[in-house]
Amino acid sequence: MRRSKTEILDLFFKDIHASWQKDIPELVTIFDEERFEQGEQLINDRGELYLIVNGIFGKYEKTCPVRYAIAGEPLMIPIQKHSYHFVAITQGNTLRTSLSQFMEINDHNPRVFFLYAKMMARQQQYLDYRHKLLSLHNQDKYDFLLDKYPDLRQHILHKELAQFMGISEELLRRIIRERESL
Repeated sequence: MRRSKTEILDLFFKDIHASWQKDIPELVTIFDEERFEQGEQLINDRGELYLIVNGIFGKYEKTCPVRYAIAGEPLMIPIQKHSYHFVAITQGNTLRTSLSQFMEINDHNPRVFFLYAKMMARQQQYLDYRHKLLSLHNQDKYDFLLDKYPDLRQHILHKELAQFMGISEELLRRIIRERESL
């Protein structure tokens, strides 16, 4: 059964601002539903916000992965100049809006500013995840990654996974062999 846009937005916003539907009802109007095919690039306009409804999406600096986003996570395009690009790793659906649309609402409803600020803080948590991953002992990285992204390995090459984890492909293959032999 297909969920309404309001139901999907509620999954993202209820923890951030429980009464968002009452306090900021305009939010429903600024999000557009978008479907992406595997390998398709996301619009890379500064300040765009994607709420991942389903699928896996990647953030890359040149060819190096720096973040993955899965269902239930936001993916914010940086406001400042950047060299990132964003790709659908699997087929997926998002709800998309822009910073300018948030600002338009904020002009007459300042509650949206606090919601956006909390979303920025949550975005930082996702960015901190990779820093934590890279700080772990090499043998612990694979399990830490699979706890958060259990389906990722079947959608990307070992080379990309190893880059994301900050280890060699050879070490990744060895870790996978060890885990599969248990």
